[in-house]
Amino acid sequence: MKQFKIHITALMILALTFGLGGLAFLAFFQTRELLITNLEAHISSLTLSSSSEVGLWLDAHKTSVEIMANTPLMETEDTDLILSYMNEELQQRKSSFQEFFYADSEGNYLLNSGQKGSISKREYFQEVMAAGVSVISDPLFSYGTGKYSIVIAAPVKKDNKVVGLFGGSIDLSDLIHLVSTKGVGEIGNAFIVQRDGLMIIHPKEDYIMSYNGLMHNRDSSDYIETIKKMISGETGVTRNTFQDGDKYLAYAPVPGLEWSLGVTVPATYVMNQLYYLPIYFIAITIFFALILVVLVKRWLVVPLTKLAKFTTELNDNINERVDTYQLESPVIEINSLADNFQRMAAALKDSFRDLERSKTNLKEEIIRKMMIQEDLESSYEELAAVEEELRANYEKLQSKEALLRESERRLRSMLENVKLITGIIDKDGRISFCNDFILGLTGLQRDEVVGHDFFEVFVPPKYRLEAYAWFKEVLNSKKIAVHNIYPVRTKDGNSRFVHWNHTLLFDAEGNVSGIASIGEDITERKQFQEKLVHLSFHDVLTELYNRTYFEEKMRFLKGDDFAPVGMIVCDVDGLKLVNDTLGHTTGDKLLWLTAGLIKKCFREEDLVFRIGGDEFAIILPNSELTVVEQACHRIRMAVERYNSENEEFPLSLSMGFAVSGRMNVDVGEVFREADDGMYREKLHRSKSTRSALVQAMMKALEARDFITEGHADRLQDLVISLGQALALSERTLSDLRLLAQFHDIGKVGIPDRILFKPGRLNEEEFKEMQRHSEIGHRIAQSAPDLIPIADFILRHHEWWNGQGYPLGLKADKIPLECRILAIADAYDAMTSNRPYRKAMTQEQAFQELNKNKGVQFDPQLVPIFIEVIRCDQFAIQMEGFN
Repeated sequence: MKQFKIHITALMILALTFGLGGLAFLAFFQTRELLITNLEAHISSLTLSSSSEVGLWLDAHKTSVEIMANTPLMETEDTDLILSYMNEELQQRKSSFQEFFYADSEGNYLLNSGQKGSISKREYFQEVMAAGVSVISDPLFSYGTGKYSIVIAAPVKKDNKVVGLFGGSIDLSDLIHLVSTKGVGEIGNAFIVQRDGLMIIHPKEDYIMSYNGLMHNRDSSDYIETIKKMISGETGVTRNTFQDGDKYLAYAPVPGLEWSLGVTVPATYVMNQLYYLPIYFIAITIFFALILVVLVKRWLVVPLTKLAKFTTELNDNINERVDTYQLESPVIEINSLADNFQRMAAALKDSFRDLERSKTNLKEEIIRKMMIQEDLESSYEELAAVEEELRANYEKLQSKEALLRESERRLRSMLENVKLITGIIDKDGRISFCNDFILGLTGLQRDEVVGHDFFEVFVPPKYRLEAYAWFKEVLNSKKIAVHNIYPVRTKDGNSRFVHWNHTLLFDAEGNVSGIASIGEDITERKQFQEKLVHLSFHDVLTELYNRTYFEEKMRFLKGDDFAPVGMIVCDVDGLKLVNDTLGHTTGDKLLWLTAGLIKKCFREEDLVFRIGGDEFAIILPNSELTVVEQACHRIRMAVERYNSENEEFPLSLSMGFAVSGRMNVDVGEVFREADDGMYREKLHRSKSTRSALVQAMMKALEARDFITEGHADRLQDLVISLGQALALSERTLSDLRLLAQFHDIGKVGIPDRILFKPGRLNEEEFKEMQRHSEIGHRIAQSAPDLIPIADFILRHHEWWNGQGYPLGLKADKIPLECRILAIADAYDAMTSNRPYRKAMTQEQAFQELNKNKGVQFDPQLVPIFIEVIRCDQFAIQMEGFN
C-alpha cells in the first residue's frame, strides 16, 4: 500500500513538472530576449549621453582657454604680465586646470611656474599655428608633473595673425573620474579609445595609456573589428569575447574629438536577472502538487486503502464472517470494485470449506509416506555430505597450488622487469639471484655474477670493508639497521651510486638465510644535486663565488678566530659604456678576463667573489694591513701588464680596501669601509677612464674599417674649407674638425658582417647600421673632449627633407655643422673607391649633389661647396704651373 501511494504521488508530480516546465522554458527564452533588447537600448542611450557629456566638459574647458587667449594682455607679449595673469587664473580655476602656459610663434613656452622650454615639436602647437584654431590634444606625458595630461591650446592673435598660443593642461585623472561616474554602476564599465586604438580611459589602471586594442593578439577578432569601428566614428552595440568573458559593448564618438567612448556590460548580467525564475517555477510546482496530492488522497488513495485492508482481512480470516465495507468516494469505479470484492469473498468461503474436508484426509496419507521418505533422505544426506567434504578439500588444494605458482611467476616477472637493481645474497655473501637491470647497468654477464661474492663483484674496493662489516652485523643481529647508499662497480671500472633497501630472508627454522636487496640508480640525481649546490654558491659567468656565498661568509667570519679580516672591493670602470656600445657579450668577456686576472693575484685560502654586475670582493682571513696592501699592489701590477700586452682595449679597476681589528670583528663595517674607498677612487678615475675607452674604440674602428682609410683626414680638409668659406668662428671650425674625425665612432658597435658587406644592406641590416649614430652619441657623452659634438654625431645623418635618421629633423632644424658634414661626407664617399663600385669623377659627384639638394642636402650650401672645391682645384693647378 505504501508503494502504491508513492507511485501515485510521483506520477502526479512528474506530470505537473513537465507541464509547468514547458511553460517556464518558453517564458525563460521570451524574458531573456526582452532583457537583452532593453539592455542594448539602455547602454546605447547611456553611451551617447556619456560621450556627449565628455565632449561638453572638454568644450567648456576649451571655451575658458579661448577666453583667456583672447585677453588683450596676450597681445602685449609681455612675459612678466602674462606670468602674473596665468597664476591669478590658475588660483581661480585650479579645480579645472593643472597648469597654464604661453608660447610664442617659435614654440618657446613659459609655464605659470616660471619654467621655460620649447614645444615646437608638439603636434598641437603645429596644428594651432598652422590652422589658427583651438586644439584639444590627445593625452600627453608631462615630465614636469610626471602624469598624463590633456592639453587645450588656443591661438593668440594680433592683427588677425597668429603670434603664439595660450594653453592649459587638464589632469587625465579628472577625465577618468568623470567617465567612471558615467558607467553603468555595478553591472559594467566605461572606457575611451583615441584615434590610434590606444586606451585613454579604462577601468583597469594598467591599461591606461599602454593598452592598444589593435595590437594585441590575445583579443578576439570581433573585438578588434569593434575597435576599428569606434576609431572610424561609428555608433553601435556589439557582443564581444574578452579575456574575462562575453560582454555587450556599446560605443559612440565623443563630439568634437577623434575619440570614442565605450560601455561594457557582462553578458551574464541578463542571466542574473533570470536567476529567480527557476525558484518561482519550483515553488508553483510544489504548491499545485500539494493540492493535487490532497485531492487524490481523499478521493482515490483513502478508498483504495480501505479496500486493500478489506482484502487483507479476508485473506487472514477466510473462515470467518465477512463484514460489509462502505466506501465513500466520488469515484464510481472504486465503489463498484468494492462490491465485486465482497461478492467474490462470499463465494470463496463456500469453496474453501469443501477443500478443508478433503485436505484433512490427504494430510494423514502424506504424513505416513513422509516418515518413510525421511529415513531414506537421512541416509542419502550423510553420504552426500562426506562426498562434498572430500571434493571441497581437493578443490582447495588445487586452488592453493595454482595461486602459489601464479604468485611465484608474478614475483619473478616483477623482479626481472622492474627498472630497479634487484638481487638476493645468501648468508655467505654470494649472489643467488639478480635481475637483467643490474646486468645492463654494470655491463656484466649473468655467469659473471650469479654464484660469485657480491662484495668482490659489485662493491668498489674503498667501500668493501665497510659494506662487509655491515653485512656481518645484520646477520648477527637479525635486524636491518639502516637503508644506505653504496656505489656499485661497473665492468669498465666506473661507479654508479645506488640507494639500497634491504630485507632479511629466513628459512623454515627461523634462521637468517640471506638478504633480498632492491636498489635505485641515483647517479644522475646525485650529480645534478652536486651541480645545483655548486651553482647556488658560484657565479655562472666568472665561476667565482657569488653574492649569496659572500653574505654567508660574512656571517661566518664574525668571530675573532679569523681576525684580523681584510677585504678588497674592486669595480670595473666603464663597463656600462662597453655594454651600451659594444654589446653585453663584449662586457661579459671583459668581466671574465677581470675575474681570471684577480683570482691569480690571491692565495688559496683567500676568497674571491663577484658581488654585483661589475663589482668584485676579496676576503682575506687572518691578514694584516700590509698583506692586504700587497694584494692590492699585485692587482694593479696585473692590470698594467694586461694593458701593456693588450693595447686594443684597456682595462681599468677602481679599488678600495679595509682591515678589521683583532677584537669584536664587524665584517659588515669592514665591507662598507672598503666599498666607500672604492667609490672614492672611482670618482677620481671616471673621466680619464672613459676618455681612454673612447680612444681605444677609435683605434679599434680604424683597425677594422679599411674602407675609410684616410677618409677622416680628407673629410677634415673638406669641412674646414667650406666652414672658412662661410666665415664660421674658430670654435665652430674646431668642432667641425672633431666631428669629421669622430662622426662614425659609433660603427665600433656594428657587427663586421654588416660593416663590411660588399652588397646592398637589407632592411634589417640597414636598421642595425642606423644605430651607429645613437651609439656614437652615447660614446661622445662619456668622453669630456667629445661632449661638444655629441649632439652633432647623433644628427649627422638627418636629411634636408626630414627623411633622414634617427630624429627625422628637416631643413634648418638640422644643425649647420651636420649639414656641412653631410655634403662633404657624401662627396668624399662618391669620389673614393669601394669594393662594390669604382669612384666617380668630380663632375659626376657634383651632379649627384645638385640632384639631391633640397632632398638630402641644404640647397644653399651645395653651390657654395662646389665652388669651394673648384677654387681649391684651380689653386692646386696654378701651384703646379708655378
